[in-house]
Amino acid sequence: DFNAIFLLIGMMVIVGVLKSTGFLQYVAVRTLRATKGNILLLSGLFSALIALFSMVLDNVTTMIMFMPIIFFVADTAGFNPFGFTAVMILASNIGGCMTLVGDPPNIIIGNASKIPFMTFSGLVLAPLLLTYVTLMMISRFKILKGLSSISVKKEEIQGLRLDGVITNKRLMYVSLGTVVVVVIGFIMHSIVDIEMSLFAVLGASFLLLYTGKDFESVATEVDWNAILFFIGLFSLAHSLESTGITGELSALALNLSSNPAVLSMLILWVSGLIAMVTGAIPVVAIFIPIVAQLSVHYPLQYDLWIALALGANLGGNGTVIGHLANVMCFEMVNKEYGNRHSFLDFMKIGFPSAIISLGISNLYLVLRLVLFG
Repeated sequence: DFNAIFLLIGMMVIVGVLKSTGFLQYVAVRTLRATKGNILLLSGLFSALIALFSMVLDNVTTMIMFMPIIFFVADTAGFNPFGFTAVMILASNIGGCMTLVGDPPNIIIGNASKIPFMTFSGLVLAPLLLTYVTLMMISRFKILKGLSSISVKKEEIQGLRLDGVITNKRLMYVSLGTVVVVVIGFIMHSIVDIEMSLFAVLGASFLLLYTGKDFESVATEVDWNAILFFIGLFSLAHSLESTGITGELSALALNLSSNPAVLSMLILWVSGLIAMVTGAIPVVAIFIPIVAQLSVHYPLQYDLWIALALGANLGGNGTVIGHLANVMCFEMVNKEYGNRHSFLDFMKIGFPSAIISLGISNLYLVLRLVLFG
């Protein structure tokens, strides 16, 4: 799937250039100053910002940019940031699920289903907003309840200087403008009948020309391991389809039930539970040909694709290995604070959150069938 591959490469280059300007660090410091050190208020604003950034930038980059600020807040206020970080990871993964470019599984789904950018976001918006609000409220009274009496000292906040955070203001504005134009291209792609990957590659090419850099100089911003991983997954998925295995699995699913509600729940829960064990990306790659065949028999054109996106992305919140962002942040916290936390520690937060999220999505999909199916 070269569209998905080039979309990933293009966005990685664009994000790499934007990241080099210090933009995310600037926003994080500004937010910390605005909250005046109130940890609970900061958690609310950080989670909202992280979710918003993750809709356009990849959630791994977003979390890596925010993690040093989270560590600074934890160190100056004197609390263990594990629970705080876990909540931010949930927000990032929910935000990433809201658009076709926010998370790699969605990129794969978008290219396979040919679902328009805004149609996808419109279909997942309601369950994801409800999931976000629900999980943030639960986190406030369960995970973050011990932080209500903690705040960052005023003098520590004043010590955070904004001078020098932005390394190249002009490039920052140009990069942000490029991101806006590329996202507009994503929104319009189904109208003008141009693949989203072309907009991403054009945006990346423009920034390379503007900065005067060649591709080799920014190639380090591209996660080549991830690109090769995707190529391998696409090859595996094609092999399963060519050998007839996915066809047999599709027939098995239809034999289990031809009821549309059962099919959507089957895709949602099976992909969600498997994503906790294998990660969201492999699940989506393997399920693509199965969902493509089942969608022919489904009354609502895109709902099985939405079930797969919600299942894999929200199910991936259940364990450390469910998303790459989970692994990265978990390792960063343990490295910074001495390997205090285990796989089960994350699962105590992630697994209930994933089950609640999948339950909300289940109700949403059934309700759509009742109203529109």
